[in-house]
Amino acid sequence: MASTRSAAAPEVYAEVLHFYARQMHMMDGGDFAGFAKTFVEDGVFTLAGGRGVLEGREAIGAAAEAAEARYQGGRPRHWFDMMTAEETADGTLETTYYALVSVTARDGSVLFEPSCVVRDTLVRRDGGLLMLSRTITRDDIDRPAAG
Repeated sequence: MASTRSAAAPEVYAEVLHFYARQMHMMDGGDFAGFAKTFVEDGVFTLAGGRGVLEGREAIGAAAEAAEARYQGGRPRHWFDMMTAEETADGTLETTYYALVSVTARDGSVLFEPSCVVRDTLVRRDGGLLMLSRTITRDDIDRPAAG
């Protein structure tokens, strides 16, 4: 039986926005262990482009730290917008949003990575939100073939 979903109440939507702000401040600030702790212990992170699935906080944190090298000393910023948030009867939250990463180099030049659609499942644990799963779909490499 399919679960019933409804738009998250405004206060829940605001809580989700705050969760993402904290999560991305950790990521962009190099706190990869803190970022990993925003996932449940056995959380799942599906990477874009069929590059694999990370399972568990340790793997998620290690992959986030390893990925920092691609910024070549630049400062990344993760930007989320156009988010929908739906809540199921059991309180699980399903979010979908657009994501963009900008990287500012030391010389002030800015590079934008390809845009993505992100689908997350959030759950409540110990009075707060945690990520159960995240799936990233990049607009360039994950686009279905035409025709």
